[in-house]
Order: sequence, then structure tokens, then C-alpha cells
Amino acid sequence: MIWFVLAGATVLIGIYLYSLFLRAEIRQLVRTLRWVVGGGLIVGAALMGLRGQMLLASFMAAGGLGVIMRGRLGPIDFGAGMSSPNNVSAVSSRYLDMRLEHETGAVSGIVRTGHFAGRDLSALSAEECWAFYDEVSDDPDSLALFKSWLDANRAGWRDYFADEFGMETENDDPEDAHNSAPTVTGLEEAYEMLGLKPGAGPDAIRAAHRKLMKKVHPDTGGSAFLAAKINQAKDLLLKETTSRKP
Repeated sequence: MIWFVLAGATVLIGIYLYSLFLRAEIRQLVRTLRWVVGGGLIVGAALMGLRGQMLLASFMAAGGLGVIMRGRLGPIDFGAGMSSPNNVSAVSSRYLDMRLEHETGAVSGIVRTGHFAGRDLSALSAEECWAFYDEVSDDPDSLALFKSWLDANRAGWRDYFADEFGMETENDDPEDAHNSAPTVTGLEEAYEMLGLKPGAGPDAIRAAHRKLMKKVHPDTGGSAFLAAKINQAKDLLLKETTSRKP
């Protein structure tokens, strides 16, 4: 009877994993595999222990705990180098704390200082957005980030600001934005930009970079400023992983 139960559970787990694969929910797929493989090894270790095969049981138990706690089984990665639980990238400037959600590409922001300190950008009215635009105009980083948020959340904002508030129309050149973007100066900022944990390997870095660029690349209507920052973060982390090699 127990074998029928185990077989049924295996089939159900297989169907669930396949559904995650079809929906391209790779993060959830890897997380589930982590528990399935780790739990399977621990259960197997218990069975081997009951049969008196203690040496094999100890190896299986160690492997199962390694998968569950560290996300690794030897060279096999079960999500140890994947993005953080919140699955977001973070970048800050003088006036703003911005977050980019990897799955949806949604851009959100909180005002750090100034007249609108503590306010969520999504709660600002059109008039307040214009006032904040004027307030941050003296800080290129904050202005570029705010434009990124406007592009993602307020379609047609340039025409609206021009018609309602007399803003001079401008054509943002992605190449100029890339060249003028500030350098990512530290590893901590680079990891936050890509949404990775410290110690992530080259494959995880490249995968996070590819995923983010699909969301923010200027050719797909994204932000040249954020794209430049993400490129810089990838280059810095790849250089750092090379220096870690013995």
C-alpha cells in the first residue's frame, strides 16, 4: 500500500513541476526541486538507517541537508545563487530609493528627502509629480531615476508636462544616457542592482543580467539609465568572481 501512496505522490509532484516549467516559473520550480530532492534524500537516509546501512544513510542525510539549507548538492545548484527572496533590484540616489521587480518589470520608488520625503511615487498627483520633477532637476541621478519611473508608470508624461506646465520637450538619447550614467562603485550596490546574494557565481550573474535587460532595455521601451547601471553591475561582479578564483 505504501508503494502506491509513494507512486501517487511522485506523479502529483511531477505534474506540479511540469506545470511550473510550462508557465516559465523557473524560480518556483527550482525552489520546489530543492525541497523535493533534499526531502527525498533525507527520507531515503531514514530508510537506509532502518535497514542498518548507516554509512550510506549518513551520506544521504548530509546531502539532503546540504540541498535544503545551502541549496547545493556538490556542483549542482538548487537556487543558491539565484535572486533574493524579494526578487527585486534596488538602486538609490540623493532623492529616491527605487525598486525593479524582476518578474513583472514594475518600477516603484520612495522619496528619501525633500518636500515629498517618505511619499510613495505612485501616490503623487500629476501636479506633485511636476513639483518633484522640478525639485530633483539639480541631481542628474535622481532625475534619471524619476524619468525611469515616469516612463514605466505615467505614459505620455512628457507631452502632459509640456502642455500643462510648459516643460520644454526633450528627446532622451539612450547612448548619451549610457555614457553619462554614474558608475556602480561597490559590490554591495552591484548585488542589489541585480537582485543577487553575495557570492553568486558567473552563471547566476549573467542570468540575472539577461532577465533584467529584457525588462529595462531602451529598445523595448525601458530605461537607458537603469540599463547602463545594470550593465555596470554585471561587469563589476564578473570581474570580482574572476578575482575569487584560486
